[in-house]
Amino acid sequence: MKDRILLGIILFFVLGSNVISGNDSINQMAKSIFHGLGMFILGMIGIYSLYNFFKKRQTEKKLDFTK
Repeated sequence: MKDRILLGIILFFVLGSNVISGNDSINQMAKSIFHGLGMFILGMIGIYSLYNFFKKRQTEKKLDFTK
């Protein structure tokens, strides 16, 4: 469930950036806000995913030493 929500958010910003960039009826300020917001949110998702990856890896190493 969590992965589907993340996939939906990622697709919204990646595909939405393409649609907004190609649309001439939207002013430049709105395009810049959308792109900036998209980069911020995708960056936060990336940082969160890296944190979870290293946290999981660290707990696996701790479990290996106890055997």
